[in-house]
Amino acid sequence: MRQSTAIRIAHLLYDAARRQFEAVVEFFAPGMPVPLRVPVRVSAAPDISHRRLVDVLTREAQRRGIGRL
Repeated sequence: MRQSTAIRIAHLLYDAARRQFEAVVEFFAPGMPVPLRVPVRVSAAPDISHRRLVDVLTREAQRRGIGRL
């Protein structure tokens, strides 16, 4: 059985000049002594839905951080 991972968007900023969100996404999993913190930047409009923003940030963090473990 695969162990579950909890995800938290720790910090979130919108850079209006660059039209992008900057965030730190934390991944928590059983057996990890500290969360894996992955900084990400994604281009998106400021009126993006919350659910879509979380999906985009999480996917980018997984691509950048989790895939390298």
